[in-house]
Amino acid sequence: MPISDQPPYDLGQPLRPFRLPEPLTGRLVGPEDFPEAQAILVAFLCNGCPDVQHLAGALAALTRDLDFEGLKALAVNSAEDPPEDVAAEALRRGYVFPYLIDQTRAVARAYGALCTPDFYLFDGQRRLVYHGRFDDTRFGGRPAHGGDLRSAILAALDGRPGPAHQVAAQGCGLWPAAAGAG
Repeated sequence: MPISDQPPYDLGQPLRPFRLPEPLTGRLVGPEDFPEAQAILVAFLCNGCPDVQHLAGALAALTRDLDFEGLKALAVNSAEDPPEDVAAEALRRGYVFPYLIDQTRAVARAYGALCTPDFYLFDGQRRLVYHGRFDDTRFGGRPAHGGDLRSAILAALDGRPGPAHQVAAQGCGLWPAAAGAG
């Protein structure tokens, strides 16, 4: 079975819509719920990945800071975390964004996400302007700061193009073929 039913997600391509359950509220949520957003971040996360745990606090702070500037974020859990654990993690981390469940991994397939964490940023025209890592840190090293993603978000919010140099995310593989890729 192919990892993705879609071609690779290249910069400039339009946002691929989806609606997924948010275990914390029981609602179905998707990017189209934020028509006023000047930028939309779709983050693929899971609870147990050490790389996600490493940056979770910094991601919560980054999205909290930039929410008032026009960023709207959604996190997608395409791992095997139970819905109640996803809801508990959202509360524990203080996420200000919906943390959604993708039990069939259909959204991960559509986006071509290979690992967690993985970040897809769309500008006000809902075009992909950034796909890559949070920053240059990894678990076990120095604290996460979100520099790569923050720069891309600020550019999108200012109507500027995304960074010319984008580094692929590394982390826990979502698919057998991606195992050990991080």
